[in-house]
Amino acid sequence: MATVPLSELHARLRLATKALHHLLDHHPVVAPLVRDDLTLEHYGDALAALHGIYAPLEAGIDDFLKTTPGLFDYHPRRKLPALQDDLARLGRRPGSRQLDYSAPTTIPELVSVLYTVEGTTLGGQHILRCLRQRAFDNLPMRFFNGYGEQTAARWSEFLAFADRVCPPADHRLAEEAAVALFQGVKTYLDG
Repeated sequence: MATVPLSELHARLRLATKALHHLLDHHPVVAPLVRDDLTLEHYGDALAALHGIYAPLEAGIDDFLKTTPGLFDYHPRRKLPALQDDLARLGRRPGSRQLDYSAPTTIPELVSVLYTVEGTTLGGQHILRCLRQRAFDNLPMRFFNGYGEQTAARWSEFLAFADRVCPPADHRLAEEAAVALFQGVKTYLDG
């Protein structure tokens, strides 16, 4: 697939969250997913932690989109069912803790949370490749499979949507909301 130049919004979101993104990728809860010493316990712990992030994020996305019908069809993009299925197949339950998150109230806030969850879907493809290279094919990986071969296309669709609904005057607000969300996720994982 050819590399598409970053839009101004995408470039700003990426730059604003770069340092936090690095911290999250290397966080002790999720870093084992790409290491050779991954255990079944680490894997289940990471999925349980991700469930505690996605449950409030997807509820917030749904709440916002109920107030703006037709704006964005998130339903086929939901990740929580895959996480729940993976946890069940491991014989694990979601943790009781959840990310402290309020539903978006503005388009820039919606764009920031969608940037986070859709970007994580791209990252899931990397994790999936790492798991398969390390012969962990026996693990349930529906969540990390994302949209399968359609993941890159879905990412591009999201970026086009974000560019369409978030004008340059709102880019700073989207950046601030994305940074706050990344910080919230780090605080939750540190918990």
